[in-house]
Amino acid sequence: MSLSIQVRRVDQAVVLELCGRLSVLEQQLRQLVGELIERGERYFVISLANVSYMDISGLGQLCWIYTVSRNRGGDMKLLKPTPRIRRLLNITKLDSVFESFESETGAIQAMQPLKSTVSA
Repeated sequence: MSLSIQVRRVDQAVVLELCGRLSVLEQQLRQLVGELIERGERYFVISLANVSYMDISGLGQLCWIYTVSRNRGGDMKLLKPTPRIRRLLNITKLDSVFESFESETGAIQAMQPLKSTVSA
């Protein structure tokens, strides 16, 4: 099963609902987020509840999204990672980097607030 992505906006965040495999053969997540970042989006909630498989390339895509959004003053949270993905995050110690939530509302509320840094 290939990866499908549903995109919707909730408050200041873009929620990406992933379904299928997040692997080296499925690079559309990075491509989509790159386009969203170019349009000015900075806050992402990545729903992993329906991801059946993730490899190191999939983890790499999550790391890239996290790094790019944080470097631009945004944030990324994970939503409902499966037990298998939680184990993968634990083994790679990425569970200490990525915040995971069981509730979409909780993930969005935990986002770093939008800060405008206007110099006077």
